Amino acid sequence: PGPAAPEPPAPESSLAGAAGEAGDWFVNFGSYRERAVAESWAKKLKPAAGKVVVSRGSKNGGTFYRVRVVSLADRAAAEQVSRQLQQDYGLPRLWVGMDH
Repeated sequence: PGPAAPEPPAPESSLAGAAGEAGDWFVNFGSYRERAVAESWAKKLKPAAGKVVVSRGSKNGGTFYRVRVVSLADRAAAEQVSRQLQQDYGLPRLWVGMDH
């Protein structure tokens, strides 16, 4: 038998970074009072890496919905996605962080 066939590439939405490895870094795109608005933004975003998620949070008794690009391999990948989103949407600097 010949060499094993290479595995098919992962779907674009599941890529975490240049190496395709999931990481703990994220880019915070925005927070919204209405889930529908957050979900709408999440569907529009096409980051070069990572996965777009909407998470629910609360502050001062109010609920908000945060849109983040998560599972980025390292700070460099997160900064790259941040720059891409800033350029694509004419935004000020986005918050880059790491989940612990």
